[in-house]
Amino acid sequence: MFPSRADSAQAPARAAPGTRAAPPLVGKAVAAATLLAAPLAAANVEERAWCVVESPHFELVTDVREDAARALASAVDRFRVAASVLLPGLPDPASGRRPALRLLVFKRARDFTGLFEFPRIAGFTQPSLRRSLLVFGPSASGHLDTNAFHEYTHYLLRSRVTVNLPIWYEEGFASYLSTLEVDADGVVTVGRGPFALLRHLLATPGTEFEGMFEERYRMDWQRHDLRDIYTLAWGVVRFLHHARQPGGKPYAETIGGLLAAIDQGAPSATALRETVGVAPAALRERMRQHYDQFRFTPPPVFKFRLPRHAPPAFRYDCLDATGKLLVLADALARHRPERASAFYERVLERTPGHVPALVGLSRLQQDADEALATAEAAAAAAPTNAGALARAAQARLARCPRPADAVCEQLWREAAQGYARALALDPTLADAALGLGILYLHSGRAEQAAPHLRTALARAPWSPVVHFYLGTAYRLAGAFAEARRHLRKTAHWHPDLRWRQRASQALDELAGANGPRQRPSTTADNVAPPPK
Repeated sequence: MFPSRADSAQAPARAAPGTRAAPPLVGKAVAAATLLAAPLAAANVEERAWCVVESPHFELVTDVREDAARALASAVDRFRVAASVLLPGLPDPASGRRPALRLLVFKRARDFTGLFEFPRIAGFTQPSLRRSLLVFGPSASGHLDTNAFHEYTHYLLRSRVTVNLPIWYEEGFASYLSTLEVDADGVVTVGRGPFALLRHLLATPGTEFEGMFEERYRMDWQRHDLRDIYTLAWGVVRFLHHARQPGGKPYAETIGGLLAAIDQGAPSATALRETVGVAPAALRERMRQHYDQFRFTPPPVFKFRLPRHAPPAFRYDCLDATGKLLVLADALARHRPERASAFYERVLERTPGHVPALVGLSRLQQDADEALATAEAAAAAAPTNAGALARAAQARLARCPRPADAVCEQLWREAAQGYARALALDPTLADAALGLGILYLHSGRAEQAAPHLRTALARAPWSPVVHFYLGTAYRLAGAFAEARRHLRKTAHWHPDLRWRQRASQALDELAGANGPRQRPSTTADNVAPPPK
C-alpha cells in the first residue's frame, strides 16, 4: 500500500499489506462528495481507452498513452533487474504462460480514488494463488514510477523471500526501493528520500515511532497517520542498511538475524534488543543523531551498475469494451464486490456464457447453490479451461464443507476429479494444487497431498494458509520437524487470530521430541476447503 498525494508530499509511503495512502478527507462534505462521485468515476474510467503492455514477467494495463505506457513498462523491468541485486532469494524464471502478475495503472489519481473509494490509499498490492495484482495511480509529483516501484517491491518480497517480514519492515523497504533511480549510463542509485521530514518526526514527541514496531500484519489509515508512519519505517530501514553501530560495525550485518528472529515469532521490539542490541526508544535517539549529521549535505547513497540484461520485447494491445469491464471487475472484486458483480453481469448481458465473467461472478455470489451453478456453467462452457474447472471444484466444496451425506460425497468426488483435470491441463495452477491437496488431507492421504501442497507453496511462499496445510500433511506423515516449521509460519503470520489458534493447537499436539503419531481429526474444523 502507499499513501496518497497529501500523505506522501515528501515521503514514499504505504498502508495495509499492499496499499498506498490517499489524501486525508476534510469533513463530511468531502466524504459525501466522494461517495456521490464514485458511480460517475466508474463510468468515466470505463469510457477511457485501456491498453495492455505485456512482457514475460508482467502485464501492465493502463489508460495512459502508448509512449508513456511503454516507458513505464521499461522502467518497471529495469527496476526488477536492479532490485534483484538488493533482494535475497531467486527470481521466478520467465515462462511462456500468461504472466502471473498484473499492474493496473491509473493515469489520474482521482479515478483510482473514485473507483475504489479508498479514503487515504493511492495504491495496493494483492497477492494471489492465481495472479497477483498491483493497482495504483500517480505520485504526488504526477509520476507513476515511484508508486510502481513501491508496489512491485511488495510483489518481489513475497515471491522471493522465505522469511515473513513485519509490516513496518516490508513497508519501509518498499518505500526505500521506491526511490531507486537508473541513469542513462546504467548506474543505479538507492537511498535518497525525505530527510527533512524524517528529522522532524524523530525530534517530535508523540509520533508513532515506538508503536510502529508493535505492528506485525498491517498498517491502515484508520489507526495511523500513513505519511508519518511510512516515513519513519523508511527511515528505520535506511538506517539499518546504511549506518554503523557505535563500535563501527554496520547495522546491515544484523538485519538477517533481526528478521529471522521476528519470522520465528519474536516481537519486533524484543528482536531489536536481542539482535541489534538496541530498544526502539534508543534506536530512535541513534537515528536522530545519525540523520542530524546531514542537515546541510545529503547522506551517502548506494550506487552500483545495472546488471546486463536483454530488455524484453513488449507487446501492446488495447482492450475492447468487454476486456475493460473484466479488468476493472477483477481489480474491484476483493474490495468492492457489488461493483465488480455489476461489471461481470454486464459482460454476461453482452456475451452469455462468457467464461471469465462466469468464473469471476461465481466467486462473489454469496449463495452457495447460486455460486455452484454459475461455476458449473463456466466449466461446462469451457471443459479444457483449467481455471474454470478449478473454480467449479472450489464451488462444490463450498456447497458441502464436509461430505456428510450422499449428495455431498458425490460433490467431493467431482471436486477431486475437477482439480485433477485442471492440474493435468496446467500443473502450475496453485489454487487447484491447494484444493486437491486439502482433499487428500481430508481423507488421510498425506503422502499424496504433500506434492500438491508443495506446488502451491512454490507459487505462494507468502501464504500462511498453504503453510498450514503443508504442515498438516507433514504432521500426518510423521515428518514432525517439517510439520513444526510450516505450522509455525501460520501461528506467527496469519493475520486472522482463528488461523493462528488452529496452528498453535496443532503445534501443541506435536509436543515432545518426536510428536504424537496419531492422525489428527479430519473434520472440516481441522481441514477445511480452501477459500474462494
